This record gives sequence, structure tokens and C-alpha cells, in this order.
Amino acid sequence: MQNDTLVRVPPTAWEQLRDLFTYDWPRHEIAYNNLQNYIRWVERDPQIIATLVVYSLNGTWRENGTYIIIDHTNVFMYTLDASEQTLKRMLLLLDWHHSYLMNMCLYRDTVLEVYRLNQLDVEFDSSDVIYHVSQSFALNFHYELPLGMSLKRVAPQFSQFIYNQWLNKAGGTEYFIERMLRLNDSMGLFLDGVCEPLAWCLRTPNGAVGLLGVVAQRKGYGSVVIKAMARHLAQQGHSTYASVRKTNEPTRRLFEKLGFRVISESCWLKNMRIRCDGVELRKAIKS
Repeated sequence: MQNDTLVRVPPTAWEQLRDLFTYDWPRHEIAYNNLQNYIRWVERDPQIIATLVVYSLNGTWRENGTYIIIDHTNVFMYTLDASEQTLKRMLLLLDWHHSYLMNMCLYRDTVLEVYRLNQLDVEFDSSDVIYHVSQSFALNFHYELPLGMSLKRVAPQFSQFIYNQWLNKAGGTEYFIERMLRLNDSMGLFLDGVCEPLAWCLRTPNGAVGLLGVVAQRKGYGSVVIKAMARHLAQQGHSTYASVRKTNEPTRRLFEKLGFRVISESCWLKNMRIRCDGVELRKAIKS
């Protein structure tokens, strides 16, 4: 609409926005956990607010439960508007002179339509499925640790190590990983006398278990850290979910073997910056 504006939701209202997603629980738990994550992060590290914004459309978040979070160049979004029109109108207002990574996005068609309308090229596109186990299921996870190994939280000092092992570097930066290790739960499998973890997974800003990695395949290490992380989250009252690329058959088989079930689809999308020339370029530079 001609008079549409992106209006910031102030941090003092984030809890009210979060609580909209308790409706029909746990249908909207991803949105709830996403906002709770940033509420907690800002409490622990107030400087984060300098590069973090939660947007609504015209300040109408109470009516439509729609938000877009921009955290550096990472974008999270959710809407209770089944038509997705509120979300589309918001996306059209973003400054597409920037490249954004849409994290575990549930609105692929809407985002791609906005790309098309802005003549944006796609830099990265991953079609995923979301795997899920309930809290009660995860509480029953059991595992045996190989001799000489232990499980513990992964320290932020290993952010570079994990980043270097990460195949999907289009999905983030070393800082992105360091901050999750510093502020969120993680699970690492360590061998006595060896500094770096043999396997690891992290809890991402929307509550998903992500960045699963192992240094050696077919050892069962990935299974151990997933079960340990899921049980840890269950003890805190959470279910466990993860976004896995549709074509990643080994990881999909792993989650399914552990009892996870597909509940939805998601995507990770990243746009190329809008093409500028002449007057548009000068405006972009000034902004």
C-alpha cells in the first residue's frame, strides 16, 4: 500500500509480541522461541540492540501477529496472517540494496515473489524440511559415550574451528557462530586430551538445532550429540526441531532413525543486492 511503513516494535513490547504465539500451542513455537531468544540475548548483552531491529507493518503487530527481525544481515519472519499479504507488504519495504539471508523461512513463495518484483537475483537457495520430536519423546533419549569421551557445552573459542568445518558458509559468519556459542545452548562431544570437539550442534536464534558437524563420518558421533541436545532441551521444557536440506539424505536418515518426523517445509534464501545505476546508485550510496 502507498502509505505502508515499517515500524519498529520497541524492546519493551517484545514480550507482548512473543505471547501472541502461545495461541494453539505448539503450532507457533518457532516464532515464540525466536522472539524469546532475542529478549534473552538483549538482557545478557545490551549492545546487540545496535544491529538488531524487530519490524511490524504500520504498527499493526497486535492485529496480525506479523514481524520481521533483521539481525545484521540475517532475517527471521513470521505471520499469523494466513494470506501472507501483511508479510509481503513488509518485505516490499525492505532496503534491497542489501543482501539478506532468510533463515529457516516458512514463506518461500512470498519471498521469491518479492525477489521477482524487485528483479533480485538469488545468491543462495536451500529447500529444507523441518524435523521435530516432542519434549516427552526426547526425555527418553538414551546414549552411551565411547570410552574416553565426554559431552559438554562448546565454548565460544571454537567458533573459528566450527566455521572452518562448516560447508554452508553462505549461511553465516564466524561471528554468527561465536555469538550462538556464547549466548545459546550447544552440545559437543570431546575426546580426553583433544582440545577440539569431535561432534557438535548449536541452538540457533529461532530455537532450532543447527550447525550439526562431525570430524569423522560413520562413527555415530552425530547421533550422540543430537540425542544429548534434544534431551537437554526437553529437560528445560522444549521440543526439538531442525531444518535439513531436502537433498541431504545422510542427515535426513539420521534424524528419522532417531524418531524425528517431518512437520513442515522451510527454505534458506539469500538475494543478490539490487542492481543500481545512475540516480539509484547515488541514492543507495547516500543511504
